[in-house]
Amino acid sequence: MPLGICLPRPAQKTLAGGPKTQKEEKMKIRKKEMKKDAVRVNTWADMPRFLVEAGAIVSWGGKLHFLSREGLEEAPFGSVIAWEPSQEMKSGWNVWALGPDYVREKLEERPDGFYTRPVPVEAEPIDDTFPEFLRGANISRNADGSWSVKTDWGVSTGFPGRAYWVRYRTKGDGTPDCNILTKGEKSYEDYLVCDEKGGEVVGRLADIDPA
Repeated sequence: MPLGICLPRPAQKTLAGGPKTQKEEKMKIRKKEMKKDAVRVNTWADMPRFLVEAGAIVSWGGKLHFLSREGLEEAPFGSVIAWEPSQEMKSGWNVWALGPDYVREKLEERPDGFYTRPVPVEAEPIDDTFPEFLRGANISRNADGSWSVKTDWGVSTGFPGRAYWVRYRTKGDGTPDCNILTKGEKSYEDYLVCDEKGGEVVGRLADIDPA
């Protein structure tokens, strides 16, 4: 295995037979180079009509409001909105806003849309311990055993063994720019496990750690 690549370890079991996730090592992952389902919404006319007709997004108070898999989010006009199919959503679509720094660093905006750049980011499977590499982020543990992180656009939630912490970068105020990547969603299928520089690829994250 190339230096700098750490793969997720299988979960262990307690004596009682219940799941117990041991602390995992961080790894580097990156998106495949591909066109992303995303659009910059400067006016309401820029929004894909199928998302509006499905009830996945509405506008009021001069802002865009939409339901992602993690909850209600909002974004100002001029933001880049991304989407993916989701059976968990009533509308059939998981919709979220991409932060301006993420767009600038991770995507290339072309006349026909947005394309991913092969930029590696840090990831770590969510388990029962606090993610030290995200210290400074607004992270909380919930009564149902899940974890939540407050991002610039809303709150993301994930369960141990069913999601990953992802750190994109360090923001200007010194806090982590991070989110939660949930197994089974289309975006999870798009990630590759790679080396520190994003060059050498071990394989798809979804194949190495299936949902």
